[in-house]
Amino acid sequence: MTVARAGLGHGLGAPELSLFGGWAVFSTLGVFFPWLEMFVPSLWEGPRGRRQVALTFDDGPHPATTRQVLALLAPTRHRATFFVLGEKVRRHPEVVREIHAAGHALGVHGDVHDRLHSFRGPARVAAEIARAQDAVEATCGVRPRWFRPPLGHTSPLTALGVRRAGVRVVGWSARGYDGLRGRSRDDVLASLRPTLNDGAIVVLHDAAERDDFEPAGISALPEIFTLLEQRGLTSVGLSSWYPEPSEPVTRSEFRLDPA
Repeated sequence: MTVARAGLGHGLGAPELSLFGGWAVFSTLGVFFPWLEMFVPSLWEGPRGRRQVALTFDDGPHPATTRQVLALLAPTRHRATFFVLGEKVRRHPEVVREIHAAGHALGVHGDVHDRLHSFRGPARVAAEIARAQDAVEATCGVRPRWFRPPLGHTSPLTALGVRRAGVRVVGWSARGYDGLRGRSRDDVLASLRPTLNDGAIVVLHDAAERDDFEPAGISALPEIFTLLEQRGLTSVGLSSWYPEPSEPVTRSEFRLDPA
């Protein structure tokens, strides 16, 4: 039977169109709102009660802006997780070594910042994650198991690729939107104040996607540290909350409050 002969005789009938429309809406929600966990179990907040948050940084490394972030973190008690891009790691391996030497955690953000990542096939997703992992491992001897998809978007294809790669997907519960050009320090702080709470995973940027501007979150970091102190919070690397996976991750792992 062909589609032209289905339903009312000219294309899809009303029930089929309704079903297709519902499926399209469902799929779109899952792609653009990853915290719904429709396709991939994700870590989007940490355990509460420890007075801890996880500052995370995307889109690096960059020899200038990443080092600014490291210099601002250095005199504090705070540690962070850097989600790096494989192709930038290969360009700036010395910066990744500095991140690791300073006691911060490493994750991967893909091999390149592919805005169509959620539409890629599972084999390509797994291969690009592995390539980014290889770059980090060759640089500092650590093979990251944390993965934040570009733009945070996921799909059923992403889910299959992630399982093949054996990585854990990390989202966020607090966001400064500093990956957008034109954002100011005050804009970043206004976005973070309501959500910078116990257990928050905070997404910021230590580099711009195309390295063509300085993310405003960098200039906002001193004020972010002040907010953390005022609220009695400390930033820790993600591995302080959950061990990095050595095999595919199940949804139940994200519901346990680790000891």
